[in-house]
Amino acid sequence: MRKIVRGGGLKANTLKSMIKSTYDRSDVEGWDKIMDTPEVSAFKHPSGQVAVALRGTEGTLTDWQNNAVYGIGGVTAYKLTPRYKRAKERVAELEKKYNPEDITLIGHSQGALLAEIVPSKAREIITLNKATRPQDFLFRRRKKNQYDIRARFDPVSFFPFQKSNYTIDGVGLNPLKSHSPDILEGQKIYGDGKYANGLRHVKRGGKIIVKSFNNRPENKFIEEANPCFN
Repeated sequence: MRKIVRGGGLKANTLKSMIKSTYDRSDVEGWDKIMDTPEVSAFKHPSGQVAVALRGTEGTLTDWQNNAVYGIGGVTAYKLTPRYKRAKERVAELEKKYNPEDITLIGHSQGALLAEIVPSKAREIITLNKATRPQDFLFRRRKKNQYDIRARFDPVSFFPFQKSNYTIDGVGLNPLKSHSPDILEGQKIYGDGKYANGLRHVKRGGKIIVKSFNNRPENKFIEEANPCFN
């Protein structure tokens, strides 16, 4: 039996719903909620894909203090904050329970920063308007399995001066609107897009083994495949 692995990637509307759930604790259609805390929400799809969403900044003094710590001291200082330590614990807990190869780690704003820096073996990381600072131009690089999304005029994710995987235009110059998860719309797939919420064949010898019906040896004597349902 051919081995298969679960795919990744998320549709824009699904990604938006998951990010919003970290703020309002709402559910996401088609996904079972498997973790619901004030700072981390996690969901499991029937295909087996798991999405772990890390919340951005709420309007509390403590949360803004976390931003100030990062702004002044960078990642090294930020990793000393309780906010970072809690996110690290929650992600480790989920990766112990579920196969990291099935996990998509996502975050918005400060949560996107957390998704980038917490220790994780997740299959992919998807960030939206990630918190940045000018010094990141020299010291931060995107991970190979990381997909960054930003609005072109979002001030929070302006640094470093590296091209994002996805840049969203047409939002306007309003900084609050540009930074909002509402910039995500429609069915566009972010991340490992070819296999969003589905299954794909595992790589063998550096190639993905996928054969159409007509090219499979076992079907060479079949002239026509009849549909299962009319």
